[in-house]
Amino acid sequence: MQKLALIGLGASGLFALKELAGADIEVHVFDVGPTYEKRYACPIDQGKLTVCPPKACSYCAPGQSAGSWNDFKVILSASPVIGGRLYDLVGEAELQKRLDMVRATILQHAPCEIPVVKPNADDLDWIKKKATMAGMVYHYQELLHCGSDNAPAINTSILNEIKAKGSNIVFHFDKKVVSVARRNEKFAVRSDRYRKPEEEVEDVFDMCIVSVGRGGAAWLTQQEFYKALDINPGQVDIGIRVETSAFFTEEVDRRFYEPKLYYRSRHSGDVVRNFCSNPKGFVTPENHRDYVLVNGHSKMYEKSENNNFAVLVSKTFTRPFKNPQMYSQTIAKIANMLAGGGPLVQRLGDLKAGRRTKSLTNNLIKPTLEAECGDISLAYPHRILESIVEYLDALDKICPGVAGESTLLYAPECKSYPDSISVNKNMETNVPNLFIIGDSSSWTRGVGQAATSGILAGEGVRQKLKVGMPGVSKLVPVS
Repeated sequence: MQKLALIGLGASGLFALKELAGADIEVHVFDVGPTYEKRYACPIDQGKLTVCPPKACSYCAPGQSAGSWNDFKVILSASPVIGGRLYDLVGEAELQKRLDMVRATILQHAPCEIPVVKPNADDLDWIKKKATMAGMVYHYQELLHCGSDNAPAINTSILNEIKAKGSNIVFHFDKKVVSVARRNEKFAVRSDRYRKPEEEVEDVFDMCIVSVGRGGAAWLTQQEFYKALDINPGQVDIGIRVETSAFFTEEVDRRFYEPKLYYRSRHSGDVVRNFCSNPKGFVTPENHRDYVLVNGHSKMYEKSENNNFAVLVSKTFTRPFKNPQMYSQTIAKIANMLAGGGPLVQRLGDLKAGRRTKSLTNNLIKPTLEAECGDISLAYPHRILESIVEYLDALDKICPGVAGESTLLYAPECKSYPDSISVNKNMETNVPNLFIIGDSSSWTRGVGQAATSGILAGEGVRQKLKVGMPGVSKLVPVS
């Protein structure tokens, strides 16, 4: 029996594995996280802490902070703009078909009823009018929000179903893949224990699916096969995590939960967007070992008095610059340096006035994350911050109060994506039998399309097995 290595078990890897369960191929799954049974250790849920620590606990560590574990928000609409670029790869009908499969799977395995957020005609008229008057563009989406508290049960149930069908699957949890190298027409995968390295072990595989997420972008560029890929410099999103009162956003939250609102900066022309809204949610650290980012999540049952969301400025670089991931990581590390190693927080009023925030005592908005007060403008380019402030001033016309002086800004919130990689419609690269899926492919930006890319890759592997694993089919070039 031929062998396949699946590296990473986030949303894309899990749904690829679902397609491969029972297939005529031996699948080896490598994931740096522990077994699913050990992924329940949020210290707040356990009552050990009341707020998130300055540096992330294992709940948000690499291998466990995938979108399908933290907040678990799924965009269900086949959009050419939000959630990724699979619309350009497979078309609206095929994308919507796979998203409907993702929806059905999640709802089947949910421990409780989870409603799909779908705006009605009155809501759409309301937001379009508000957005237009604010100088913003609204993009339609249907949304499924499972919550961090339901994520373990849903993921565990899906994996148990896969295990029941997949006698062909071998799991390697708590294993870090050190390298993937081509060995003639095969792939040599070297791995070691993640938390307590011992001695690297090498195995050879006929096929390989890489699903390492945004956090694996830098790792991907270091692999031997990377130089053989058809690539262009990818996108990075540089931004901040906004925390404000849920009273300011309740009208929008009630109608949409998370409206997708885009804005073009007046002074730079950069596109600015909101991302990952968490009504009555919590700001949380995201520890990448070399640097600490901020993120946000919300739960179905436990609520705060705040809303948090990201405001991101998207940048795609041109030649000769070739390392957008290093650019965003450098900004993150400078912010961490100013904060003594963790996240930085500043009042919006202080940022606008050009002064450092020294204390949040008596601030109207009470933080849900303990972060170091400081001055974000010492770490971020002026162009980025100016665009973010413009965005918040525009959003204030829809949600009055959001751009108030007491609104909190956390840094760094940086989304590093791998370079844009040419793939065919089954996510196979120009290196035969090498598939790159999820956010690590640069084609997806969220759970819905990441899971869809996993389905496409699983279908592609099955097709290749039927016809005897020919070379790669026609690629879709990067845009």
